[in-house]
Amino acid sequence: MHEDTIPERLHAKARRLAEHEHELDELSQLYAQSDEEVAKGGDPSTGARTKRAANWATALRRYENFWTERGHSPREHTRNRATLPDEERRMGEWARYQRRFEENLCRYQIIRLDVSPAFKWDPHDHVWQENLNACIHHFRSTGRLPYLNGSDLLEFALARWLGRQLRQLQMGALEQCRDVRLTALLDMRGDERADAITDRFS
Repeated sequence: MHEDTIPERLHAKARRLAEHEHELDELSQLYAQSDEEVAKGGDPSTGARTKRAANWATALRRYENFWTERGHSPREHTRNRATLPDEERRMGEWARYQRRFEENLCRYQIIRLDVSPAFKWDPHDHVWQENLNACIHHFRSTGRLPYLNGSDLLEFALARWLGRQLRQLQMGALEQCRDVRLTALLDMRGDERADAITDRFS
């Protein structure tokens, strides 16, 4: 098994990155603890306060195990839905839920998904490219990158997407082709490093 897929290493990397950026809040501490227990092969505590975190960590471990064993992430749909096992479909739906409700995830959950080799925030390249094109258009129109503008929901959503890509760029987690394209966007600014820009999206 490649070291980047070992559960303990993934947990340690996520925790290190999360603690480097900010002191972990109470909820992130809870999820980090559950993830650590699952990574070590133990049963996380399932008390009233930790049940949700334990379920999440267990679901992620199951998702990553599938990826390790099959060589691809669980699918949510196939052309012939009857051929898709229910267990795989449920894991695919779990991943979609993480993407759809990212704003409800704590800091540790987001970073843990960032470092996961199995999970992709943008599994379809054409959607990723559309978002990048929108960032380029925004920069050319306004002279700046999108930012978390509460009065403009479209720009706000685009800024959140860009912030996520910048985090992954810093961690070396972007696919090479996306790394090149995102770096080209940053080169349009020319006066800021990726980490300086990322700070505005955290």
